[in-house]
Amino acid sequence: MKTAKTLLTTILLCVTAVVSAQEGKFGFIDFNETLRRMPDYKEAETNLRQIQSEYHEEIERSKREFERQYIEFMLEQDHLSPSIVAKRQKELQLLMDNNAQFRDDIQQELEARRDELLVPIKKKLLKAVSDVCTEKNLDYVVDTGKGTYLYINENRGVDISEDVYTLLGIEIVRETVVEGGQPVLTTNDNTVK
Repeated sequence: MKTAKTLLTTILLCVTAVVSAQEGKFGFIDFNETLRRMPDYKEAETNLRQIQSEYHEEIERSKREFERQYIEFMLEQDHLSPSIVAKRQKELQLLMDNNAQFRDDIQQELEARRDELLVPIKKKLLKAVSDVCTEKNLDYVVDTGKGTYLYINENRGVDISEDVYTLLGIEIVRETVVEGGQPVLTTNDNTVK
């Protein structure tokens, strides 16, 4: 009987040790928020807005051209033969279809360009997260920005945001709220300056 108790105790200790070893230490960060705070991201967004602006000008020019031709047609259609009216209607329809296709092509091109610009920035952020995890000996990181984690025990996990911000050169601004001459709350704004 004593051997069975000893064996049971040994098994329970082994199971506890295995479970404890498997729990691991985790970190958490809002990946997209950190990405938006990176200077490289802001530069990429500026470049995309410039490209978008150029395309917008061309779309507006095409729209004005269509409107001009449509108004001309509407003013002349009563004086034109039915075959010319049909021909002009087809031309207007083709112009309208081409404009719609051009807008769709631009949208796809902008999305591809955005992905192209963001890949190296995301890789840089992932490298910084990896470096912080290695430094802090973390087993995994939770992305809090996805909203899929309803609870994180901050005593068991490590918020690696500030470490990643520091590694990426993002300035951290701290604000202290004072009431009656005594500090009552210190917040991290993490605003990039």
